[in-house]
Amino acid sequence: MSFSSQLREKLAGKLSEKELGLLPSSYLMLGKILLFKLKPGLLSQRKLIGKATLELMPYLDSVFLQKGISERERKPKIELLAGKRCGEALHNENGCSFLLDVRKVMWSKGNKAEKMRLVSLAKRGETVVDMFAGIGYWTVLLAKNTKVRKIYAIDINPAAIKYLEMNVSLNKLGAKVEVLKGDCRKFAPVLEGAADRVIMGYLWGTNKFLPAALRMAKHGATIHYHCILKEGAKAPKIKSAKLVRMKMIKDYSPGMCHYVLDLEKK
Repeated sequence: MSFSSQLREKLAGKLSEKELGLLPSSYLMLGKILLFKLKPGLLSQRKLIGKATLELMPYLDSVFLQKGISERERKPKIELLAGKRCGEALHNENGCSFLLDVRKVMWSKGNKAEKMRLVSLAKRGETVVDMFAGIGYWTVLLAKNTKVRKIYAIDINPAAIKYLEMNVSLNKLGAKVEVLKGDCRKFAPVLEGAADRVIMGYLWGTNKFLPAALRMAKHGATIHYHCILKEGAKAPKIKSAKLVRMKMIKDYSPGMCHYVLDLEKK
């Protein structure tokens, strides 16, 4: 029986038929922490739904409501619905271990295929710049599963940097990864012409950071440019770079989608 079916059965008689029809059909599980989003019509019942979820899955430590992400530091906006207040979790994915606090840093569950595509593209001896490294979603995966020579992992969020450093250590990748703290744009002069591959895993105003990415990239380097565009939109024209590939990653909001553009620096 699916999660939504179990939850619907559990809450039958406690919620109206309309409310039962709005229950979430999916969730994000990180370690022993479960997170989900709720439609506006269910927000007044969020504590009841959280309690029911914990009763259905007694092995969980906590159930949190996802409310959104702050843009600049990508800090989650979440609310504890049931269980322990601790938000720290150990998550395993693709042979890598990630320690994080769901109250302080984000985790995106929709990029698995893109992560593995990046692993297949990365070449032996490459130098990679991860401009928005977070806790190491791309960095740890590439460092552990490819023969890249060096990864410069940058982030501005102090909490993300803390867990990034811990995850580099946890996965024994210190020889490959250098963690840099601060706005990625300030490192462009230091890393000028250093990168064979640049990862721009950011969705809000990515274009503001493109000049820095181009400066850090070698001639012919690949830049993975993530952005939000209208569904079916054409790729934006970008000077100094050639579009090699454009791929939709997932739906973001009604009519808007998360895309990744593979660019080659001219």
